[in-house]
Amino acid sequence: MRNYRNIYQTARELKGLTQEAAAERLDISVDSLGAYEQDRRRPPDSTVLRMAQLYDFPYLCYQHIASGELGGVLPEVTPTSLEQATMRLVRLIGKFAKSGRLDQLLEINEDGRITAEERPLHDAIMAELRDITSTYLELDCATQKESAQGGTGRD
Repeated sequence: MRNYRNIYQTARELKGLTQEAAAERLDISVDSLGAYEQDRRRPPDSTVLRMAQLYDFPYLCYQHIASGELGGVLPEVTPTSLEQATMRLVRLIGKFAKSGRLDQLLEINEDGRITAEERPLHDAIMAELRDITSTYLELDCATQKESAQGGTGRD
């Protein structure tokens, strides 16, 4: 039995659709969908958008871009649980706020230029913001996966 599932197949299966049903609703052939799911062809962006809408899984668009030529410009997103992503995001934002990074960023950038002396601090702040952004995306992914799997939330 095959354990590997590519991003398009995983999203379809989370929605509980067969290849035939998904292909019909996407207005593509089963052969085309199979080729996308077996990594024999890369689907066009417009098809991936329709997949994401049909599967109620917007994160598929991110995964699609990240797996292509433009992937290097996106922050890395590691699949994690809803709880872990939430705790990490709250911790990182709290640390950023407590360390005064927002004020430091404003002081550095308010004159429209970054001096050589300011550059190390600016780069450190930007690295922290990239980490916060990645963690937000991890939380968004975990939220979408829980929704796709029928999560009802907790009171």
